Amino acid sequence: MTIRSIKVRLAAFLLVLLVCFGAVMGGQGFLSAFAATDVQTAYENTNVLDNLDGATIGGKTFDIADYPHNDEGRPQVISLVEFCYSYYADKQGDFGLYVYVYNPQDIAFDMATDRNKIQLTYGNKQSYSKYTLDFLNYSEKAGYEGRFYKFKVRLSDSERQDILDIVNDDGRVYKISGIELSYKGSVTEYPCGQTYTYSGYAEGYGSELATGDTLSCTVDGFDKYLTLDVHSTYYRPEGTNGEAYERDTLHSVYFSVPNEIIAEYGEMTAVHATWLNARTSPIFVTGNKDVYNAVLPYVGQTVDGGNFTYAKDDNSPIPYALIASKYIESAGWNNASYSLSYMSYNANRTYTKSDTDLNALYYCFLAENGDADSYTLPAETLVGNKAKGVKGYFESYTEEHGGELVNNRFSKGLFESVASSFTDITISKDDTFELTDEVISQSLWQKFVGGGYNVSGTNTYTVSAIRKVESGDFKSTAAATCEELYIDESDYDEFKDYFDKATANNETVYLFRYYQSDYTCYEVAEYQRGEGTWTLLGTQFGYEFVDSNAYLMQMWVQLDFDIIDLTFTKDNVDTIIPVVMSPMDIAADGDAPVITTKNDLKWWQILLAVLALILIIWLLFKFAPAIVYAVGKVIALPFKAISSASKKSKEKRRESKENKESKANKKPPDSDGGEV
Repeated sequence: MTIRSIKVRLAAFLLVLLVCFGAVMGGQGFLSAFAATDVQTAYENTNVLDNLDGATIGGKTFDIADYPHNDEGRPQVISLVEFCYSYYADKQGDFGLYVYVYNPQDIAFDMATDRNKIQLTYGNKQSYSKYTLDFLNYSEKAGYEGRFYKFKVRLSDSERQDILDIVNDDGRVYKISGIELSYKGSVTEYPCGQTYTYSGYAEGYGSELATGDTLSCTVDGFDKYLTLDVHSTYYRPEGTNGEAYERDTLHSVYFSVPNEIIAEYGEMTAVHATWLNARTSPIFVTGNKDVYNAVLPYVGQTVDGGNFTYAKDDNSPIPYALIASKYIESAGWNNASYSLSYMSYNANRTYTKSDTDLNALYYCFLAENGDADSYTLPAETLVGNKAKGVKGYFESYTEEHGGELVNNRFSKGLFESVASSFTDITISKDDTFELTDEVISQSLWQKFVGGGYNVSGTNTYTVSAIRKVESGDFKSTAAATCEELYIDESDYDEFKDYFDKATANNETVYLFRYYQSDYTCYEVAEYQRGEGTWTLLGTQFGYEFVDSNAYLMQMWVQLDFDIIDLTFTKDNVDTIIPVVMSPMDIAADGDAPVITTKNDLKWWQILLAVLALILIIWLLFKFAPAIVYAVGKVIALPFKAISSASKKSKEKRRESKENKESKANKKPPDSDGGEV
């Protein structure tokens, strides 16, 4: 390449750059594309106001005075820029999409996050997808700081190629339903409802014979999108799923759809949703306030469980060890509890032989009723409630402890495992879930001594993924209704209120079951550290059983759950309508273990039990003496047999003694035959 040709190309580069800054934008216009990757980089580094200056937005030349500060205003997309589209294969690598946002409240959105996203589709593709927005810059002009934001739509190689394969050269259509922006860790989706149609090419990207830039864009709105108010619920069968300490969990959400949409497009037949699956680390719940107060200061810290001594600030050890055993004996330490231990915390590992040694606890909660066997940890405790202004444990723990983050939000230690990518799935009304309910029970004796349970049968349920809720689904009791709809009884009041309001607003409520998981919960034996409570083979073990008033549980949660679009079907014609909803975190309640042991009874409990027994015996004597007589005879039979056998034995011994005494009383004869 000659020096002259280099100068010519450099001049051309600078000219194109100047033209781009003053080009028409977003369509209501267009933005000219650059001729090389280095030009693309230069464009990304230019400030958003430089790009907007001279552009056409909303059918008129951009004027910053048209975009004032407004405390009531909502962020909105003012331009989607198609960058470097070409039908030449060797130039398609320069293709990209850029988004310009007007921010009337001057909100300082989170910039270093992957949670800023745009929801769009393209060409003749009906279903929508979410794409991460990479922050480039914001306006810095005095009085307009942060008024305008500039983002790049992050596209993988396959996503870029898919767009290029689908869009039409003569009319490249991009539909935006909404944009999600993060502020202080909370994401809100703002509706857009705009269609951008591009035609022509930037100079150098169309025909080689073209003498100028032919790229243009028109912008049209579309009125078919739904803003959903989404609520979560769950269902968990009473029994186990075949594993002694596991239960199936059906995860669901519900929302309402205007009846006018259903009348025009038919019933809802499919839901397109995304979420990030994560399994919590073991969550500790205790009804013992002393244990709770002792363990709480060590949450999030690594402990030396091998010696059950962890020096905090004052060289003091944690005074309690926790053993989540497959069988717990209320009497104290025993072979079952250490040899079959599921997991342990702060226990002597040379002896406990746990499947899982917990080096740290990341959760510690107190059962408010004092009885872990009957306490349910509300889901709201973990994920919070944005509508009520309630901060969840995930958030509060992260604020205090920080560390490596999951999904740019929560401390990694809170989760045992996290999916490598978001679930992105369309579930239809024909899809089903299979739930298992192994019916188990424990006798009073089993509850007292631990170590056993009875299986009386197994039920299975087939549950449809999508359920239209009708007034006839509500039964005479809340429990019956919840069994019919597969929702937890704790959610009944809120669900019923939501249904009534939706019906009054001429809307139809749908239940959307989207995921099935396993819920694991083990009862915990709490041991207090002593000073060599007992000795084995010369080794002192400082454990003294306290109670089993605690449990450890793990569950699957869904982070940033989001519904993308809904499918409606009428006369065999499917219509997909995009959805605007802010992503939400979903968890189920933490239920107490199915299999438990009784904790030490209080004196008044023993008294009540004695009084109840006396009352039962009195009632039987008064109203059913024949039964008491018959039962008494049956009970007495073995005792009579024992008594009879005892009498016979005594009689034999007496006769034998008498015979011996009789012989002893007889004098032996002398040599003369007389008596001595």
